[in-house]
Amino acid sequence: MPDLTGKRVLDVACGAGFYSRIFKRLGAETVVGIDIESSMVDVARQIETEQPLGITYEVGDAAELPVLGAFDVVAPIWAFVHAKDSGEYHEMVSRCAANLVSGGTMVALCSNPDIDLDKMSVYPRYGLSITPKEKHGDRQVIHIEMDVEPHVGFDGFFWPAGTTEEAMEKAGLVDVRRLPNRAPGHEAGLSEKGYWADFVANPPFALYTATKP
Repeated sequence: MPDLTGKRVLDVACGAGFYSRIFKRLGAETVVGIDIESSMVDVARQIETEQPLGITYEVGDAAELPVLGAFDVVAPIWAFVHAKDSGEYHEMVSRCAANLVSGGTMVALCSNPDIDLDKMSVYPRYGLSITPKEKHGDRQVIHIEMDVEPHVGFDGFFWPAGTTEEAMEKAGLVDVRRLPNRAPGHEAGLSEKGYWADFVANPPFALYTATKP
């Protein structure tokens, strides 16, 4: 993430607002979270009522995302994994990009196109599990469970390499980059024998950034 001090952030597929609250605590002036699941938005709003940070939550589909404002950062976290086909994937990315100001940054957490499904058995050690399901055409369907409070579980797809970069460039974004895998708290990575080594070697996600010219 860039420095969020005084910035306006849109959290797409916000769920119960886990990242929205992090963004606000990192100094964002305005944070708006949006999610298709009204039950998750209800939880986020309840947490906001109990622990007010000034975050606004809305119910909405990333595939039909309107322009909700002019944001410095748009963060689709696990949003694009829900796209039903490549057309919807591109539509989600385009609609997220439309909410960025010129010079704004998109930070997208997507499924790892290079995932080794046989090595996912280590994930419960890190608080999550991923179960492969039947394929949908040529795409691998997965079920993700996260050991967080409130509980998070959802189905999604592993998309092939190049999908995210192509969609971002088609949406008019520049400086599209996939960031290197790093362990929490390790600016330069980590030892091959560290606790997070197995996770970093085969993470379920890939992190991309891009800029709106």
